[in-house]
Amino acid sequence: MKTPKVIIVAIVVIILGFLVVYSQTGLPEKKEGHEAAAAGYGGGGGLAKAPMPRLNFISLPGDEGVIPPSANLQLLAGIEDIEKNVHHWVIVDCRDKESYNEGHIPSAIHLGETCNDFFRGDLEVKGQGVFKHLGMRPVDELEKKLGVAGISMEKTVVFYDGKMGDPAAGKSYGILAGYVFVPFWFMEYLGHQDVRVLDGGIMAWSAAGKALETKENRLASTVFTANVLKNRLATTEELVRSGSDAHSIQVVDTRTPAEYAGTSATPPNHFLTGKIARAGHVPGADLLAPHFYQFADMETMKLRPIWQLKRIYASLDTGKRTAAYCILGNRSSMAYFVMRLLGFKDPANYHDSWFIYGNTDGVPIEQSL
Repeated sequence: MKTPKVIIVAIVVIILGFLVVYSQTGLPEKKEGHEAAAAGYGGGGGLAKAPMPRLNFISLPGDEGVIPPSANLQLLAGIEDIEKNVHHWVIVDCRDKESYNEGHIPSAIHLGETCNDFFRGDLEVKGQGVFKHLGMRPVDELEKKLGVAGISMEKTVVFYDGKMGDPAAGKSYGILAGYVFVPFWFMEYLGHQDVRVLDGGIMAWSAAGKALETKENRLASTVFTANVLKNRLATTEELVRSGSDAHSIQVVDTRTPAEYAGTSATPPNHFLTGKIARAGHVPGADLLAPHFYQFADMETMKLRPIWQLKRIYASLDTGKRTAAYCILGNRSSMAYFVMRLLGFKDPANYHDSWFIYGNTDGVPIEQSL
């Protein structure tokens, strides 16, 4: 009896599907000490050092709707949350001023510049020069700027952004690059107790048929007094130590497999191409989780449901100090946000990230091809 053509076609489709998945993430490869190595985790593209979530594993059915007991679901605001609290929360539009003027969520304020430029100051990198809006602005400066903007510790603050602007027009920020999570991390680092991010940004608001306004909103100036939480910031020394002391800190690399492997120090066509001395990854990195894995899709820019996000970080101990890094601190800020959402007890952002690490003499670096 001949096998029906439809079965043959189905088998071919399944095989092709697996080839596509493995071309992106690699075949499973066991790593000692990681309990999730055999449950959907393994080396990606030969990256045997850090387990990498497999795309097909993240969305497999089985535990839909399961919420981690320690999850902080309130951190991810929805449209209804904004509508209900529009007169009580401080809503901040993180886009450039021109985009804000063209239309924004009612009552939203603008900081006079993108959120990235507002929170970040100059960064001096050995051998490369000084770069604007890539470093950590001093705390006293941020206190003054936030006070002038009318932001205090007392009110809930919600940040939202657009998808991704045109880099040629100076609009290279956006949710796709993880930039809306930068101000979230900064505010938590400064000690604010109630900061949130609008899931899907202004695209979600417009897709829901909600009106925009063009009126510029301003808040009365106030006093912002920081209560810096130093543990929210990871240092180069901590990441260096992680390679020799696996018990000191868990390390999450949020970059692309090529950056991790050391075949490229930056993403394709990045403005820092040629400005990082060495490529590779931090020795002993516990997880390679490219930041885009955390999006449900590239159109809405909404995050995956929490049970899928939990699967991405399933190989980590949520009770242990965990630091994320990328190249500039924006993709790692997104990982920090997701870890907070999942209820990690001691998450941190290595803000200096690979731009500093890769340009620092004497630090250990591994490369895997």
